Amino acid sequence: MLNTTIMRGQDLSEAQIDFMNKQRLMEYGENTKDFKKNELASIFFFLDQAESVKAFGMLKPLNIIHDGKQCPILGISNIIAVEKGRGYGKLLMQAIKEYLVSKHMNGLGFCDHEICPFYVQCGFQIIEGLSSRFQYLYAQQDGQKEKLDSPRGTIYFEGRDKLASKLLANDEPIYIDVPFW
Repeated sequence: MLNTTIMRGQDLSEAQIDFMNKQRLMEYGENTKDFKKNELASIFFFLDQAESVKAFGMLKPLNIIHDGKQCPILGISNIIAVEKGRGYGKLLMQAIKEYLVSKHMNGLGFCDHEICPFYVQCGFQIIEGLSSRFQYLYAQQDGQKEKLDSPRGTIYFEGRDKLASKLLANDEPIYIDVPFW
C-alpha cells in the first residue's frame, strides 16, 4: 500500500536528507540543496511503500513581489520519482495539489519544457514565458545571476486569490528573494 508522508524540513531525519541528496545527484548530476540549512520551513512529501520511498518533493514557502505587492506562494521543487514510469510522480503531484487546495495557496515552480506535459496531466497549468520575468532581489549581493539561466516552463496551481491572472495582467518583473527553489 502506498502512503504519503508530509513533514516540515526541520523534522527530516539524517537518513531522509542523505537519501534526497543521493537521488538529486543521480537525477541532476549535482546536489545544490542544503536541506538542513535552507529548507527548515519547507514542506516535504514522501510517497512510500513498505518503507521504500518511490517519489518525493517539496513546497517552499516564499513571497514574490509583483506590482509592489508581496504575494505568498508555495514554490514547487525537488520533484523526483525514484522509480520512473510507474505513476509514482503523478501520485506525488496529486498529493501536492490536494495540499495546495486544502491551504488555498498558489503553487509555482519551474521545469524543463520537455516535462511540462507531465505536470499538465497532474492537473497543473503551464504558463509559457513567465519564467523570463522572474528576477532575484539580492543577485548582486549574493553573486547570483539576476534571472534564470534559460527560459523554462512555469508550473502553476491557482490559489484562492487568483495570482496567476494578476501576474499575466501586465509584463512587470516578478521579484523573488531566493535564487532558485
